Amino acid sequence: MARSFRIVLALTLLLALTIGVASTATAGGPKVLDSTMAGMPVPNTVLNGVTGAGAPWQIASGKVQLFEDGRIHVNVVGLVIPGRDPGNPVAEGKAVVTCGDAIVDDTALVPFSPEGNATIDDVVTLPDLCQAPAVFFTNAGNRWFAVTGF
Repeated sequence: MARSFRIVLALTLLLALTIGVASTATAGGPKVLDSTMAGMPVPNTVLNGVTGAGAPWQIASGKVQLFEDGRIHVNVVGLVIPGRDPGNPVAEGKAVVTCGDAIVDDTALVPFSPEGNATIDDVVTLPDLCQAPAVFFTNAGNRWFAVTGF
C-alpha cells in the first residue's frame, strides 16, 4: 500500500512539473527572435535606421530573446570600446527593436557597468507582422553598440 502511494505521489509531482514547464514556455507565445549579438566594428554604421556610436565596440557575449507578446530579454557581457579604460564609458543602455528598416519600440534604460555588462527584462510593443526583427543595444540617444543577427 505504501509503495503504491509513493508511485502515485511521484507521478502526480511529475505531471505537475510537466504542466508548469509547458505553461511557462508558452506564456509569451512563440519566440520572434532568439539570437546572439555582435559588437559594432565600424563607427557610425547605420542599420535599419539606427545609427551606430562614434567608436568601434566589441562584445564578449550577447544574447537576445524576443517573444510574440513583446517580452524581451537582453544580456550583454563585456560590451566595450577596445583599448579604453574603463572599457565602457556609458552609464545606461537600452534595447531598440526594429522590424525591417523601422524602429518599432525600445525598452527602459538599465544600468550598464564599466565592464560592459547589462541585463534587460522588459516588454515592447510589436506590430502584428514584424518582418526581419533585429534588436540593438544602444545608449539613451539610440546610438547602437551591438546588434543581433550574428
